[in-house]
Amino acid sequence: DKDKEKEITKGMKFIVGSVAMVPIKKGEQITLNKLTDPGLRTGLSPQIAPGRRAIAVPVNEISGVAKLVKAGDRVDLIAVLDQGGGKENKIAKTILQDVVVLSVGRTVTNNVARVIEADAYGGKDRVKSLAEDTSFTSVTLEVEPGQAQMLALVVGNGDNSLMLSLRNNDDTDRANLGSTIFSDVLGGDAGRV
Repeated sequence: DKDKEKEITKGMKFIVGSVAMVPIKKGEQITLNKLTDPGLRTGLSPQIAPGRRAIAVPVNEISGVAKLVKAGDRVDLIAVLDQGGGKENKIAKTILQDVVVLSVGRTVTNNVARVIEADAYGGKDRVKSLAEDTSFTSVTLEVEPGQAQMLALVVGNGDNSLMLSLRNNDDTDRANLGSTIFSDVLGGDAGRV
């Protein structure tokens, strides 16, 4: 029995620090083909296309399409910019179109969409599915380096300055849109109170 115990301990030390490539259920046998070392094949970085960058932008219930957006979706980004002088001088501009969503909060397409948290009341661990998580406050997008810089400027402009517009994944058409100001919305009523 002691030899078997030593063998099990040796095997457990071998897998410490490994990352599961697939979900492993309680009591299921752990085999090497289900594990990998943390590195180039794990996490978010392998999903980023060469020459592109991942950048996180803040979202809330409104700007995040009621938090129905998920990893793998495609979105347009609309910036609402304050040019000073009150709301009459704000503009809305679609600054990016057909952008890939790499992750929402901590949910990434190539990892197990769950987290284990301590239950505050029972003291036992509780498994929480991230697939149904709407508590996220950021969305990570895949963009070109120059676009990442532009997004950093818009996000740095202040809260609620960026809106996501969800699109069908098969729709890759790009619209030629100009800026919108309040007088465009109001039309002939622009001068009335």
